[in-house]
Amino acid sequence: MATVSPSAKSSGEAPLTPKGRSARQMEDITQQLALQVSEQLPGILHELLQGGFDPDSQPLQLECSLTAGNGPRVSDNRLPVAAVHIGRDFSPFSARSTPLVGNKFSQDLASSQPLVENAQASFQAWNSRTSSHRPLPVSADAPPGNDGRPAKRVRKDIGQRRLGSNTDSTSVVREEESAIRKKRISDNPALQPSTFDKFIGGIWDSLYSGVRMDITEVIEQWQAIESSGQPKLLTDAEQGIAIRSDTGTFGRISILTRKISQASKTCRSLEVIIQAHWIQCFDERVNELSAEQTFDKAKRIAIAEACVDFDWSEKELRNKMAIWRGYHDIKTTGGWVALVFAGTGLYRFCKYRVSFSDETFGILRALRHRFEVAADTLHPRWRILLSIVGEPTEPKYKGHPHDWVVNGPGNEAIPLPQTYQQWDKNFSYIHLDSSIIDDEAWGPYDPRIVTPEDDPTASKCQSCGQTQSDSPPQNSCMCYTNLYGSMRAHMVPLQLFRTPNGKNNGLKACCPFETGLAVGEFVGQITSGLEGMDVMVGETHRATYQIWQGKQGNHTRFVNHSCQPNSHFERFIWLGKQRIVLVSEGIEADEEVTVDYGQTYWQNLDKECKCGHPGCRYQNRNRDLITPPEDE
Repeated sequence: MATVSPSAKSSGEAPLTPKGRSARQMEDITQQLALQVSEQLPGILHELLQGGFDPDSQPLQLECSLTAGNGPRVSDNRLPVAAVHIGRDFSPFSARSTPLVGNKFSQDLASSQPLVENAQASFQAWNSRTSSHRPLPVSADAPPGNDGRPAKRVRKDIGQRRLGSNTDSTSVVREEESAIRKKRISDNPALQPSTFDKFIGGIWDSLYSGVRMDITEVIEQWQAIESSGQPKLLTDAEQGIAIRSDTGTFGRISILTRKISQASKTCRSLEVIIQAHWIQCFDERVNELSAEQTFDKAKRIAIAEACVDFDWSEKELRNKMAIWRGYHDIKTTGGWVALVFAGTGLYRFCKYRVSFSDETFGILRALRHRFEVAADTLHPRWRILLSIVGEPTEPKYKGHPHDWVVNGPGNEAIPLPQTYQQWDKNFSYIHLDSSIIDDEAWGPYDPRIVTPEDDPTASKCQSCGQTQSDSPPQNSCMCYTNLYGSMRAHMVPLQLFRTPNGKNNGLKACCPFETGLAVGEFVGQITSGLEGMDVMVGETHRATYQIWQGKQGNHTRFVNHSCQPNSHFERFIWLGKQRIVLVSEGIEADEEVTVDYGQTYWQNLDKECKCGHPGCRYQNRNRDLITPPEDE
């Protein structure tokens, strides 16, 4: 007795024969594959364009094939479906499109309307040469939104449902229109960073994260067994929660997870180091063999030797080498730091090589010493990883990260005191985490106190009304959490740099700072009575005081003036004491941090402004005296 499907019963169709069911199944597979391609291909092409891909000089070849089976000889069972050459003059039905004749699947795929429409939309954007950061244009026949702009085309994932004669097409259209109304195009689409920008951002994020890169610590944690019989890795986790007075399971597993993550990151960095170095050794072996062979034959011999050592097929080795070659190129231009501290996107970045160009590698080369300053000062033991390939393990830059001034693209960093020797041959600077009180000016009294510590209202935030506490679990105030009431950041992602326009030193952001995010607290010596010096004046209802950063302070000392700044100072009360905080107004990565010094600073000052903005308020000042430009 034949089995009748529910759809056939309800529609009155005759039962499908085995051959008919097979044909319908293949049709469903064809439609689903075409849908997947139509959804994913535009995004992939758009990513290529963002990475600087040029269709005129770098045509694409889109190939489609089916693979039968999963055995060791699976490549022998690959069935070609279609091959499409994509260039500037691409058309879905042009002569360059060469699907295999007689292949039913390739014909269905080539005639798939969603694929054609998306491909046409993608290449209209390609040929128009508009900004690569803008979203791809949508089909002209898409229903417009309330703002008159066409909405994005939305296709539902039909899953097992087949659109045929027994489908209510009206309901499907209504569902799609509903989805379109829910997903409008933004009036101000956000600019997406390129693949290369993401790669550089990942390096800076890793450098300024709390992850420690120390292979000896990892080895000790894994190998050392305590008297209890547990590995040191576990007992350290127990000690960590004891310090917090937290004996819960969550605290223990959090600390253990952090340690395992650090060990994983360290071992992954060790892996890419040796893989990049292997490429160098491979090239040297090829050159050695080339003395007696042609270059191509020497390369084949070296690959054959490596295949024996790795116990891999030649195809496997060549696939690995393509990625390892990317690691080697990054190391050659950006140094070992760029490779060791690369983010999780390193493998993908080197596999697809979208942004591998002379321009991007020139940028990477210019960042080399900036990366090294951050790595050596924030992770002083990271170079021990390089001992596996025979590289020096001593840090090149020692001390505080802001003891060094990065001196322009490609140049080595120079010590901070050297940048002030023309004014003060004995210049020195002490980096502070918090301000100190000048005993001669104030004695034991802190003039920043607004509400005494024993007052119950001292812990109430005057800005948000929430409870303030130095203990993160007890703190509810979310004002400037990267400075107060939470775990302090390992180090703010900022570097001192030598300005090219005569302002001496400046402050450059390594990572972006969102609007409203604290760049840092203005820290220095709390004093009074100074004249003729650059000071920050603070005032409460109890006293007026000065913060001087001439010999000690933090990075906020080096913020230069601008008539169109990207940050500003705000007074903020934390636990009853007034703080002066530098707040971002939207600072981009690699941008100089600037602030408006204000009219009081420039009044009667024999000094010209060098901010360079067209609306500069002080550009006509004459400067007859050479004074140390501490900030401007």
